[in-house]
Amino acid sequence: MSRERLIELGVVVFGVMIALGLDNLVQEVRLRGDARELEKAFRADIIEAVSNSWERQLVDPCQRQTLASLTERANSSEGGWEAAPDVGGLSLTLPAPYRTPTRLWTTASFDRALGTEAFKRIPLERADAYAVLFAQIATRREENAAEFQALSSLAPLAFTQTGVDAEVRAGLLQSLSEIDRQRGLAVLVSEQLIAHAFSLPGGDDIRAEFLRNRSAFEAEADQRGAIYGECIDRGATERLMRLAAAS
Repeated sequence: MSRERLIELGVVVFGVMIALGLDNLVQEVRLRGDARELEKAFRADIIEAVSNSWERQLVDPCQRQTLASLTERANSSEGGWEAAPDVGGLSLTLPAPYRTPTRLWTTASFDRALGTEAFKRIPLERADAYAVLFAQIATRREENAAEFQALSSLAPLAFTQTGVDAEVRAGLLQSLSEIDRQRGLAVLVSEQLIAHAFSLPGGDDIRAEFLRNRSAFEAEADQRGAIYGECIDRGATERLMRLAAAS
């Protein structure tokens, strides 16, 4: 093969290598852009979960107060009880003696991202932190659903009862105990979730989002106060903002 031909082949091979390299570079740039979009979606779901967690802390004193009142009714030695106040708001079926926030606790953005090439471009430290957070969010979703399902067992307390037997009373006390356990767990996990969200590597934008929207949280607290009563924990907003500023 002549020298000229070898040079021509070398130029062709070199050109192909450059083209492949550019293609790989373009692909890598695209995947890194996709990774940034994934993180934006993650953070939107995390912000929603932190807001849900704040709400649980806000209404917890009211829930404890209601559970104590319902337990006192179920424990009554008078053979029955007066109907508990309906705190469920507008209901199409039965009055509700106990109210709890029921939220979506979304993990769809993270579930879709797992295993994708774009997800692999997220730095490992942040990817691990996202995994921990979304596991907590998924757990809260399951627990919140179980909590809501358990509310139907309190239906007898919504009506005036006489001659209640020991079996019914024991069943109600067991249900109240389980709901109280779920309430306490919800508050504990909410505290952990907020702490993890605010300590997320590179999560300054998440914390800034809450600091910017303090007035919206204060207005939301007023709305919850109108629903649950002044038993709400007004200090929940201050604690949230303090954590956002300190992290």
